Amino acid sequence: MQELLFGPLLLTWGPRIVDYVRHYPWRVFAATLVVVLLMDLMFRKQSRGSGGDAGDFGGFDCGGDGDCGGD
Repeated sequence: MQELLFGPLLLTWGPRIVDYVRHYPWRVFAATLVVVLLMDLMFRKQSRGSGGDAGDFGGFDCGGDGDCGGD
């Protein structure tokens, strides 16, 4: 049944991939993280801020005075 769904490619490469993931979980995690971050960088919409807000971290809204709630 699996051969009908996924074809012979998954049946031949599947066990090798699972074995690699079991032996090197941190490498797989790191590679996945790099891919996700690169995709985010490629497909991210441009900053919605005013002009050169390249370093704007959306969650830190300090208002107009730049005080961020300090005394």
